[in-house]
Parts: sequence; structure tokens; C-alpha cells
Amino acid sequence: MRSRRSSINSRALAVTAALVALASAALTAGTASAAPAATAPAPDLPGLRQALNGVLTAGSPGAFALVSDRAGHGGSVGVGTGDLAAGTPVDQRGQFRVGSITKNLTAVLVLQLEARHQLTLDAPAAGYLPTGVLPADSPITVRELLNHTSGLYDYTNDLPGILVGDTVTGYQQFRYATYDPADLVADALSHGSQFTPGSQYGYSNTNFVVLGILVEHLTGKPYQQVLQERVLAPLGLTHTRFIVPKTGIGGPHAVGYLTEDDRSKPLSDATAQTGSWIWTAGAAISSTADLNAYWRGLTAGRLLPPAQLAEMEAVQPVDSTSAYGLGMRQYTLSCGTQVYGHDGIVEGYQTYSYTTKDGSRQLTVSANASNNNAVFTAERLALDPVFCGQPASPAARARSAADSVRIAAEETTGVTP
Repeated sequence: MRSRRSSINSRALAVTAALVALASAALTAGTASAAPAATAPAPDLPGLRQALNGVLTAGSPGAFALVSDRAGHGGSVGVGTGDLAAGTPVDQRGQFRVGSITKNLTAVLVLQLEARHQLTLDAPAAGYLPTGVLPADSPITVRELLNHTSGLYDYTNDLPGILVGDTVTGYQQFRYATYDPADLVADALSHGSQFTPGSQYGYSNTNFVVLGILVEHLTGKPYQQVLQERVLAPLGLTHTRFIVPKTGIGGPHAVGYLTEDDRSKPLSDATAQTGSWIWTAGAAISSTADLNAYWRGLTAGRLLPPAQLAEMEAVQPVDSTSAYGLGMRQYTLSCGTQVYGHDGIVEGYQTYSYTTKDGSRQLTVSANASNNNAVFTAERLALDPVFCGQPASPAARARSAADSVRIAAEETTGVTP
């Protein structure tokens, strides 16, 4: 969910303190080892359930997760409510809006074009775009779009309720709108460059809207058709779709709720929207099973040649526990294990979807509430039980909670604190 900068700035310390307290009250964990074990421990499913219960405590009606493991370990866990009006439990097999996990899908399509010699990562992106999307003399490279070092302003900050105004009221003004992607980029350009391209990291949805335009221009096909032909069909992902500007999710799903800025007010149903405002930076729909299968296929080399996969996974540190590559985030967990994937925050849903680098284990965890950073931070506590075999220590949970506040700010305002 796109929340306002004022909400983030005023609540960041409170969210961190609340989540540290929540983490300390969770299952007691032994001291985490400094390096990953030679043989990965089995996922701690009771620990995962405890983490999901923490997501409910943080303010989400429901939360659900799927663990996939080549060793035969894993399973699904769901807690809470998928529809407050009907009182039904969350559907663990249901579909949801994945938000910025869409960025990795877009990055795959771009890297496939590089593998086909249709572009060069370190060449100016303007040469691969329709005239006028970026200035002809723009030095921004394709790589700088992929790793968020372009300096492009995040146009989503100009949407109603993002930085100014009430979040829920603002959402009503753009949820059913249809935008021309080039117009979104033009809005970003009107703010000028935020920094010299390549000089620093600055997360911006504009980068991946530009890349979506690039994919369409170089292939001569709509983005959704390219995604279907080059990613979804090869991997047999039948519950993943990109249907902008259709407003429904299209399959069984939990209702996605938008948290009011005034927490005393009831949650607002945010499920239906065109997704046009976030387009190829965050409008895809999927399921836990499809996302886990996607990461297995990607890490197995079914979508990218080794050279392009290595480019994607070549990450640079962002904070004490996370790093960013080409449309891919990496977390270093309390046990030293590194996991790769992406988070997604969009109206109604907040999701983490991650895999080990060798593809041996995946976790996708989603909550049906947004505009609540405490929910996003609580979800991250699910990673350690699954990939480390036990919850993180209180100190490690405190570090991850602090970093999650920063990442939530990135995902919701494009501002890196």
C-alpha cells in the first residue's frame, strides 16, 4: 500500500519498538550461528505459525504462507480471516496482488533481451525507448534503471494521499484510473534528476515503468503478452497474470484491506483496482504456489542464461541486512543464510517472496492489509524459521525490524531514509 511520508516519519520509531517487543515475546530462540550450516535445517513450521500470528497482532485480518523444499520439507500455514464481512478464513491457495515482486518479472524480461543481444545493460536506455520517453541525451543506462541508481523521481509520490492527504480518500481518486505509462514517466521527469545517475541507490517505481515501456518497444508486443510467452507459459504458472486495466483479481482470493490513517476507523476494502498507476513496477497478480515455482524456475536457469542470472544476483548493500541487485532484493538472515527475491506492498496486500540462491527452498508469505508498516515488519520474522530452522534471536529481530521500516518507506514512497 502506498502510504504517506508523514505516516512513515511519525511512526517509524514506534513501529520499530513495537516489533522488537513482538519479536521478544515470540518463541525463544537459541543463539544463531554466524554462518549457514553445511546442511540446511528443516523449516520450523511452528515458528512460522508463531510469526504469522504476530502479523495478526500487528493489524492484518489474515496471513498465509507456503514453504517449498526440495528435501521434502515444507507446507502451508494460514491464520486469521480472508473476508471480514463473511468471517471466512484466509484461502491459503488464493491469489493476491504481489506489488513490487512484479519488478523481478520485468527484470527477467529485460535480461532476456540482453541475452538475445537486443540491448546492452550499460548503454543509455533512451536508445531502446520510443522517442521522448527519456530525453535523447539522457545518460541513464538500462542497468541503472534495474538497480535503482537512475536518479529518477518516483512519480507515485504525486498520487493523491501518498505524501499529502488522507491515504484511503486519495486511493479512491486513482484506483480505477487508467494512465499512459509515458505520462507517468513525464511526471517524474518534471521533478528533475534526484542525483547523478549511478552515484547512489534511490528506489523508484519510475525505473520499472520505463523498463516496461522498453520491453514493449523492443518486442513490439504488449507487456502482458511478452510475460505470458517468455515467463508464465514456460514455467506453467497458471495463477499468475498481468491484466491491467481490469479491476478484479480473477480467482479465489482474500479481500485486501487498506488500513486507515486513523487506526480507530475500520479497514477499507481495497481489492478492486486497475493497477494502471503502478503498471510494470507492481501490478501483477499471483499465488504462493506460483511464486515459489517461479523462483525455482529462475534459480534453475529456466528463464535466464547463467551470465544474466549472475548479473541479477550481483547485489550491492543497502542496509545492515539487505542488498539490491537487478530487480532483486537479498536478505542476510540471522543464521548467515542469504535469500533472494522481492517484497511487495500494494493497496490491500503486503508480501515477501524469497528463495535460497540454489533454489532448494522457497517461502512466500502474504498478509491482506496494507498502509501498516507493523504488518510488513512482522511478516519478515517468518523468514528465519523457514530458512534458518529457528526464529532469530531478539537482537537479530531488532535489526531486521529497523531495516524493515526503511524498506517499507522505499516501497511506499520511493524515499530511502
